[in-house]
Amino acid sequence: MNGSGCVQPSATGESTTQGTVLVVDDDAAVCHVTGQMLEMHGYRVLYAENGEQAMALFDENSDQISILVADIVMPKMSGPQLAHLLRIQRPELPVLFVSGLVSYSNFEGIMGGWMLKKPYSPSMLASKVRDVLATVESKSEMAS
Repeated sequence: MNGSGCVQPSATGESTTQGTVLVVDDDAAVCHVTGQMLEMHGYRVLYAENGEQAMALFDENSDQISILVADIVMPKMSGPQLAHLLRIQRPELPVLFVSGLVSYSNFEGIMGGWMLKKPYSPSMLASKVRDVLATVESKSEMAS
């Protein structure tokens, strides 16, 4: 990680990626580990420790970002608040909310987002991201 905390694009080349994931978590270590898990599964990762950093990265990379993976509970701007603001620019943006503090049994589908409870393994995270992207792609093909 560089001196600015968790805000950095991954070194993974775009040509071999499954897509670009914007990972947002106020805990820099969790942000970094989550990103590394996704990179291991072929995703390009953009890291942010808060909503403001995530919005700046989204503005610079909005056409490349495949999915937002955001912690639900963060200071200043929650994951759902961030998702709402980003979806003003890109209403179809897939969102996976993650949290270790909040247990939402019926959270799936709220604000068009999905939920994954922390802690999770690299394969659980990658599988959930794949499932969300496949579901969104399937819905978009049906709408065409």
